[in-house]
Amino acid sequence: MNFLIHCTLANDVADNLAADTELRTGLIAGGVIGDFVKGPVNTAWPEALQNGVRLHRKIDALSNQDLAIRRLSATFPPHLRRFAPIFLDLLADHALAIDWSQHYDFARREFSQGCYAAIDEYAPYMPAGGMKFVTYMREQDLLGNYHEWDHIRRATQSVLRRLNRLELTSAAESAMQATLPATADELQGLLERLRQGSGEVVS
Repeated sequence: MNFLIHCTLANDVADNLAADTELRTGLIAGGVIGDFVKGPVNTAWPEALQNGVRLHRKIDALSNQDLAIRRLSATFPPHLRRFAPIFLDLLADHALAIDWSQHYDFARREFSQGCYAAIDEYAPYMPAGGMKFVTYMREQDLLGNYHEWDHIRRATQSVLRRLNRLELTSAAESAMQATLPATADELQGLLERLRQGSGEVVS
């Protein structure tokens, strides 16, 4: 999953655990920082952030195995199918942002500011490349603005640039827009499965 869903699910897990502020902050920060750290979780880090990174990885593992994600991936044209799970991560954030009020009763933009504050709390543990992205994320308020397709377009281009497949950008965008309604239909069930499967990783 992409950043908005990672952060909202981290907040949901914190709610379910009646977590204190420290744990909630670490879980949410891990929803972003977890995308930039590889290898074993550093046991010298604050425990709350360790839990956040583990939660991030568990959500990704559950998403990769989810039957709905596999079904949606299979609807992409064959030449895009290997990249479809990445595209679906972005689409899921977009679908959640569009229908935010159907899923949560607090303001998305206020939530986004709280997420940036959580990341700031643990900024010393973020790799330099990650902090560069977080600066961009905050300037654009990506977590508050994923309902705007232009941010999805830019993220798609960034992914394909890293994969040296920029020539697929137009086809990928068309396929993603075609898949968006089905992604939105699957979203509530997907979020619930991810919530149910991820809470036990928090110690």
